[in-house]
Amino acid sequence: MRRGIKGHEIAKNIISVSGIVIFAKLLGFVKQMVMAGSFGATIETDLISLSQNLIGDMDYLLVQVLITAFIPIYIEVKKESGKKASVFVSNTLVSCLIASALIIAVLFISAPFIAGIIAPAYTEELHASLIRYIRLYVPTILPMLVCAVFNALLRANKHFVPGELVSVIQSATVILLTLFLSKRAGVKALVISYFAYTVMNTVFLTLSARREWTFLREGRLYDSYSVRLFKMAFPLFFGYAMIFINQQVDKVIVSGLGEGVVTAVGYAAVLSNLVATLTGTICSVIFSYVSQHVADGREEEAGNMIRKSAVVFTTLLVPVCILILFNAGDIVKIVYGRGAFSDTAVKSTAMALVGYGVSVVFYAYRELFGRLQYSYHDSRQPMINSSIGIVFNVAFSIILSRFLGVLGVTLASSFSVMICAVLNILSARRHNKY
Repeated sequence: MRRGIKGHEIAKNIISVSGIVIFAKLLGFVKQMVMAGSFGATIETDLISLSQNLIGDMDYLLVQVLITAFIPIYIEVKKESGKKASVFVSNTLVSCLIASALIIAVLFISAPFIAGIIAPAYTEELHASLIRYIRLYVPTILPMLVCAVFNALLRANKHFVPGELVSVIQSATVILLTLFLSKRAGVKALVISYFAYTVMNTVFLTLSARREWTFLREGRLYDSYSVRLFKMAFPLFFGYAMIFINQQVDKVIVSGLGEGVVTAVGYAAVLSNLVATLTGTICSVIFSYVSQHVADGREEEAGNMIRKSAVVFTTLLVPVCILILFNAGDIVKIVYGRGAFSDTAVKSTAMALVGYGVSVVFYAYRELFGRLQYSYHDSRQPMINSSIGIVFNVAFSIILSRFLGVLGVTLASSFSVMICAVLNILSARRHNKY
């Protein structure tokens, strides 16, 4: 009976979260259509895309590290005592506030260096504009980390919906402000909407997490649980940092392929991320339950959950992969091919989408078997696997971009995902024979 209820609970959470993710992604497509029709693909949109994506990549890096390290440790702490769990959350939140202040200071000071790295082909004037945009967005890292803590807390308590609703809030805000402000403010409407949805998401997640936690400080800031969190987070941070560096290398290559190509790749990423985000979200739901199984000593249940999930993902994603590979041009035309979005932009976006589409199945494998290892508090081996894949990614990006252009860059990303997926499958079996 207990297993039946558990299975029903997992299915219910996956269905509800998947529905929200699909709605959020559809709304995201509407957002991209509105943006493409209003602003097209220009050097100004490239500047905003580069700077926002830089902070977005940093946000992804920090959020993924925090959520992945936080959940298995929080589950163990909560089994001991609710009070200890509140102290753990409070200590994590304070530590993140301190860390965010340091990160903001470093990024603000190093903005000229960062701008030179991600867009070395830009003129001095464009370089100066990119620096201003980067410094404008850097302070938003603080509320992003606060959101990450509360998102992790909610997920650890099997509340997955609030964390997915932030994408809905983001897309709705961008759509509304673009429609109302684009004629008066131009592309600056994208800047205004960025700050608007950051504030709204922070308030929303803070209020959502209140029922699961009360601020409680007791003893040292860095107790034994906090130390375990940081020990697990460090390899994760290194692994995701390698991904971050790899993304910046790709941006360097893409920024030299012509005007508007950065924006085109961004639009292709949005399309491919419909599948990747849905896959990653389902994997994050599974991760919470697998971590609970491992904490309770139910090894076979944890292994079987991962194995069955891999079979389901394979069945669903192989047709999706084929659809993307053979219909990328039509997909891009339907979604973006209107207004200021030119035929050249459609072609560049479609080529980028084909490269991303190759790895949709392997992305699911990478996430599933990587998260199984995290459930055992092993963040070191997945980091090594990810780093190996990224080394190949950088090499493939440099080589293939010379012959295939933007397709070569995104194809290299897919090869990296494949390599990491295979390595994660092999190393996960060391923890769980099932």
